[in-house]
Amino acid sequence: MKSPAAERRRPTPWDAVVALAVIAFAVVLIVLLRPTQGSAITAVVTLDGEPVAQYRLDQVTQPETLTVDEAPYPLTISIEPGRICIDHSDCPSQDCVNTGWISRSGQQIICLPNRLVISLSGSEDEEFDAVTG
Repeated sequence: MKSPAAERRRPTPWDAVVALAVIAFAVVLIVLLRPTQGSAITAVVTLDGEPVAQYRLDQVTQPETLTVDEAPYPLTISIEPGRICIDHSDCPSQDCVNTGWISRSGQQIICLPNRLVISLSGSEDEEFDAVTG
């Protein structure tokens, strides 16, 4: 004898209610967990483990350029209000240039041939932490 669920082939109105509830819950989570726009994001540029420059991206008012000539392959970093990127590098792989703009706490741009890292971090009171798994 087959169970009633096995005989049913069409969605019921309750299936639609459950699907809408899941979608509504997902939208609420996205809105609540979105980082604030005015958060204090700091970009730290390190070469061989030594800090080269530090920028508060929320305080940058106009585009700036940082040229790192002391790197094995000279490179140019572009800084704009709220974001940073490696604009040009003479390194062979160009992975750092292809990373593009970063603007959120926790993001990094890494140029392995130059041993250069750009790390973004934010203030703890404005950021959230999540554990998955």
